[in-house]
Amino acid sequence: MATLAPAMETAGIPQSWLTFPIGTLKLAGAAGLLLGVLGVPYVGTAAAIGLVLYFVCAAYTHIRVADYAQTFYLAVGVFLPLAVACVVLQLADQRI
Repeated sequence: MATLAPAMETAGIPQSWLTFPIGTLKLAGAAGLLLGVLGVPYVGTAAAIGLVLYFVCAAYTHIRVADYAQTFYLAVGVFLPLAVACVVLQLADQRI
């Protein structure tokens, strides 16, 4: 939490959102990806798409206030591409 607090403050996001909705969305996304790996492909795909949307919205929020802290580059450079890769792999797996 201490790592995200300055970036959230700069972006104008209340600290209370760290648990809900932010934490809840991330947990639901992780659980959905796990279900996708364990054999429920449509849930995994929906979770991956949800995570892509989450990281796109997070990036937009930080760009809007010109906050280019380390957490911004981590989200945009690592986590967003991983979420996109999950969507692509889930969709490719469903076509087989």
